[in-house]
Amino acid sequence: MTAGTRPMRILAAHLDSPNGGNPDLPLLYSAIRAAGDVVVEPFSLSALRRGRWDVVHVYWPEWCIRRNRGAAVMAVDAARLLLELRAARRRGTKIVWSLNNLRPHETDGFGIVDTYLAAFSRLVDLVVCTSQTLLEEFVREYPAIRGAESRVIRPGSYRDVYPDDGVSAADARAKLGLPQDARILLSLGMVRRYKNIVPLIRAHREISDDTGDAFLVIAGETLDREFARRVCEECRGTSSVRLDLGYIDDASMQYYLRAADAFVLSAAGASYSGSAMLALSFDCPVVVPHRGTFIEMREALGAEWVRTYEGGIRSAVLRSASQQGRPPGRPPLERFYEWSACGQEHLRAYREITS
Repeated sequence: MTAGTRPMRILAAHLDSPNGGNPDLPLLYSAIRAAGDVVVEPFSLSALRRGRWDVVHVYWPEWCIRRNRGAAVMAVDAARLLLELRAARRRGTKIVWSLNNLRPHETDGFGIVDTYLAAFSRLVDLVVCTSQTLLEEFVREYPAIRGAESRVIRPGSYRDVYPDDGVSAADARAKLGLPQDARILLSLGMVRRYKNIVPLIRAHREISDDTGDAFLVIAGETLDREFARRVCEECRGTSSVRLDLGYIDDASMQYYLRAADAFVLSAAGASYSGSAMLALSFDCPVVVPHRGTFIEMREALGAEWVRTYEGGIRSAVLRSASQQGRPPGRPPLERFYEWSACGQEHLRAYREITS
């Protein structure tokens, strides 16, 4: 019996985890289920051992091991997972890796995660990436994936995923208590060290000294109390920065994104961002690094919506962003970023590697 005469069986890592509020996997697998006859279950080692799976799909391999339990636990987790994946491959299972983070956002200091990712890359049968540019970056970082099949598949957007009452910028600012006449730049999402939040605040302070209407909003939860204190200290005495360091629920996202003149991604090493896609889904232009998938997003959606910068976040980048208003209309996300097409292309790729 082959995968073509029975439902395709897919074991998807992270499918049942919160993912930091990231809805991509539920949206993707809803689209895959709609595209064909599949059985999808959340990944676990026990599930991997107990059945024959056509595909094991890993979205973030670094999150498949416990990185917060010390070096010994991390090393054991990595060795056990690699061993089980090798055994699954011998049984005919294909391993799929969605290429997201070129390098883990947080490292362990021992090289364990780097060694694990290099070994994981040698087990992969198919890599899926959001753009050709980012795929080439991954190939340089993990040369073993040259031997795997590869597909470039654009993700979907978040239109109609989050609550959207169509509020005006004025109403959104009133709701949040933000100044009506300011030029507001927004950093929205988990507040983490790798995102260069402190350099963002310092760059904003430089332009706020020159202009009276520049305003920065940093909104999102941080689980690092020490870093939260550092961010608060950096903002001390700066009235043109608003810190909302807490969980932003789905219904409140719209107010931040409708209130802002632009969303700023200050992590200069980022190659793709769900938060940037979320901003575009609410018709908020984005200021992002000129690399990875952002290059092709700019080509698809236009430079007025995807504004890229070279180098690190600095005052010149923020000054340029503050001087530009929102473009009229909406970015054409439906033409390029649809979950239904994303699901169909994933399932087609799965069928090709398992046939």
